[in-house]
Amino acid sequence: MTKLFRTGLTALAILLSGAAGAADLSKVALPPAPDLPALYSWTGFYAGLQGGYAWGDSRVRMSAPGGAFAPVRFRVGADSAFGGAHAGFNYQLGGIVLGVEGDVEALNNRSRFDGIGLSARVSQDWQGSARARLGLAFDRWMIYGTGGVSFTEYERRIFAPGAGFGERLTSARTGWNVGAGVNFAFTDHLILGAEYRYTDFGRNRFASSGAFPGLSGSQELSSHSARASVAYKF
Repeated sequence: MTKLFRTGLTALAILLSGAAGAADLSKVALPPAPDLPALYSWTGFYAGLQGGYAWGDSRVRMSAPGGAFAPVRFRVGADSAFGGAHAGFNYQLGGIVLGVEGDVEALNNRSRFDGIGLSARVSQDWQGSARARLGLAFDRWMIYGTGGVSFTEYERRIFAPGAGFGERLTSARTGWNVGAGVNFAFTDHLILGAEYRYTDFGRNRFASSGAFPGLSGSQELSSHSARASVAYKF
């Protein structure tokens, strides 16, 4: 009996010591969880370079009263590579990114028409835009829509090959644009981008300055473009 009593006391002591040990373990402080990495912030100024390709065509119509020149109709191609610079500012509100951006680009758009008694050349050397942007951010990725005002200048040269005279007409144009794109923050400062844009300068009417009395015409001006960009965020 005494032996059985001692065995019980030993078991009880073991149980009590185990419970005390568990209580001590519960008091041990676990190491704090590591901080989650901060999401990328798109807020700030940026500037960079872009390049791409534009395509499309527009119709040119020219005529003169009295049949001095036969009515002329031809298409002007808008296919041209281009390159330029841009700058802008973004402000992020949660997952929404509001921004403004401006750009200027050089291009080499050339078209020509050679008809009976009348020839024409149309060229476009530069274009620019000022746009608003609305984006949706996913950490370092952002998709956005953009739209605003576009600017350019067209030059038209009209001449009569057989007569040996001609004239040069220039026309500054303001239009509108709309597009969409994606940006990726490759580093905290280096931003890569790709964008599609449609630009429309409406219908431009023009008239001879004197070399071709009564000659007038119109041109429908629009183009599509795709561009890639790289920018530095300050």
